[in-house]
Amino acid sequence: MLVTLKEILSDTRKNKYAVPAFDVNNLETFKAVIETAQEEKSPVIAMVLDTDMKCGNLRYLVPMMKEAASNSAIPVCIHLDHGADIDTVARYIALGFTSVMLDASTLPLSENIHRTSQAVKFAHAAGISVEAELGHVGVGLSDSNEDIENLFTVPSEVEEFVAKTGVDALAVAIGTAHGPYRGQPRLDIDRLKDIAKTTDTPLVLHGGSLTPDDQIKAAIQAGISKLNIATELRIALYRGLKFSVSELPEHASLHEIYEKPMEMMKQLVREKIRLCGSQNRA
Repeated sequence: MLVTLKEILSDTRKNKYAVPAFDVNNLETFKAVIETAQEEKSPVIAMVLDTDMKCGNLRYLVPMMKEAASNSAIPVCIHLDHGADIDTVARYIALGFTSVMLDASTLPLSENIHRTSQAVKFAHAAGISVEAELGHVGVGLSDSNEDIENLFTVPSEVEEFVAKTGVDALAVAIGTAHGPYRGQPRLDIDRLKDIAKTTDTPLVLHGGSLTPDDQIKAAIQAGISKLNIATELRIALYRGLKFSVSELPEHASLHEIYEKPMEMMKQLVREKIRLCGSQNRA
């Protein structure tokens, strides 16, 4: 069934689990996510990153996602990841997404509040959930540890941000980064606990890929409700394709070529579902 982000995260904080969210951008990545979630009886969030859609896949991908989600026995949210502005948010709402993210996290607090409030007002009028980001989650390969720490979410700003924007989920910066890491991440769980004390709003951890499982588990226990995964799904696809190319003849069928990538992606999705504790919760 197709649901909003607010619905899919409604009891996560209370029951100390998270729902995994995967960036998908083609048939194979989406199939791996939704089929595995159904096998695990887990709710799931399928995300689209607008910058990944510059190749024109969106017109093909969205109808497939909506059809599969609507006819699924598990709750499925289709979500815009890192919407850059209100126009992007509006476009994805018009396409039928049930959740959008307006990311103004690089702007001053007052401007972040202003732009997020606009997105919330617009989206809520259409019955759509909104995620925002406070603090800023950087990029693992280009930002230093000092850069990442300097952009951590400030707990004292959370209550004001949530109250003035009315967001349905809040992404926080506590030590993760997008993409691969240059070193070992170390999440500031105490900071996360302080954030969680100030709001009941579901909290989101971006940059979940390649973050040690023990730290992810600690973050979920401390209040994380949604775990974003992108890089590791792409790595699984890439490794599966490398295997296929090395083992199969060049005239192999597409089914044969994608068999190993699908197997490896589904295994990754299964591991993340179980890490989040969302299995058997659909």
